[in-house]
Amino acid sequence: MGRGKIEIKKIENLNSRQVTFSKRRNGLLKKARELCILCDAEVGVIIFSTTGKLYQWSSTSMEDTLLRYNRGKVVEQHHSDDQKAEQNSQSFDVSALKEEYLKLRAAYM
Repeated sequence: MGRGKIEIKKIENLNSRQVTFSKRRNGLLKKARELCILCDAEVGVIIFSTTGKLYQWSSTSMEDTLLRYNRGKVVEQHHSDDQKAEQNSQSFDVSALKEEYLKLRAAYM
């Protein structure tokens, strides 16, 4: 028999909240390690507590993981810009073809 579901909302009791944060943080880091091992994935986790304390874990160097992430964002943005340019070009082509079609249709009718 499984556990009962809990309502996801802010825990008002400070001690309970801190205990839950610690347990869930450890669980999240454990899952990140498992994902890295099982799937040979590069994983990085950054967590800030409510007091501002930093917790981090990375399967490789955190700096390398963040650099790779940022490079991926730049490439993704580039790809998105290329797609928009291609769509605009195709849109222009369709408009030009429609215009030419209407001219030819008018000429032959």
